[in-house]
Amino acid sequence: MKDLTWLLDLAETQNMVDTSLRLGISQSALSRRLSALERELGAELFDRNGRHLALNECGAALATNAREANEAWQRGVDEVHRLMDPERGTVRVDFMHSLGTWMVPQLLREFRNAHPQVRFELVQGAAQPLTDRVIAGESDVAMVGPKPHALVEAGEVRWQQLATQRLAMAVPTNHRWAERTSISITEAADEPFVAMLPGYGTRMLLDDLAAAAGFRPRLVFESMELTTMAGLVSAGLGVALLPMGDPNLVVAGIEMLPLEEDRERELGMVWSARARSAPAAEAFRAFVVDQAVRRDGRLRFG
Repeated sequence: MKDLTWLLDLAETQNMVDTSLRLGISQSALSRRLSALERELGAELFDRNGRHLALNECGAALATNAREANEAWQRGVDEVHRLMDPERGTVRVDFMHSLGTWMVPQLLREFRNAHPQVRFELVQGAAQPLTDRVIAGESDVAMVGPKPHALVEAGEVRWQQLATQRLAMAVPTNHRWAERTSISITEAADEPFVAMLPGYGTRMLLDDLAAAAGFRPRLVFESMELTTMAGLVSAGLGVALLPMGDPNLVVAGIEMLPLEEDRERELGMVWSARARSAPAAEAFRAFVVDQAVRRDGRLRFG
């Protein structure tokens, strides 16, 4: 950006001597700057009457826009300083819908207790697109599940496990399996399924488990919310793969049958393995990692 501070001061004083003294610039240097700018623009900015200057129409137009540009530039500089302040910066946190009622609020609350002036920009969505946003630099961290093994192994993102949840088959209370204490995913090959949309964590788990069992789920509805899935199961629309231990999924009219397969829903935080975040974002990430490490990667929420 061209430094026009001297021009703005000269437009205010309309006096070479006053501006040179205020800015610590010699009168000859100030005169050369003005002459060079006028040659570049092809127009005089001041009417000369001996040693006196009078801002003309061209000068007033340039000064007005230069002042606006200078103020916008200063706002940008101030915003960069704020972002680089670990106590006043902004942290961009993405998270899956199902974590918005327990995990994420607790982490934000605990961090803000120590850093009350840090701002958060929050985005909800599906696990896969949220991870893509982290890689693209559009967010600092994302709370997702399951662990994106391929991206971690490829060095695109890093992962910190925060919690695990056992998986269960949710069935209506009048289902023939309702009295069972556990079930294998293979037994559900012919059942109608209520599932999450593609790209959501629980949907990825369902697809992986079903593929390993040799079938593709017969989907009757795809949702963006686990609570909606639980409600539709209670209505008898189908069965669903759901995580256990989530109080939001305690719905009348369903039974949760733990899966016999050794597979859990991993919940964790991903961040870019390549990009460096602003100090406030680094502080938040370090805080979450420290909480997980001190609890052996299994945070307690609620």
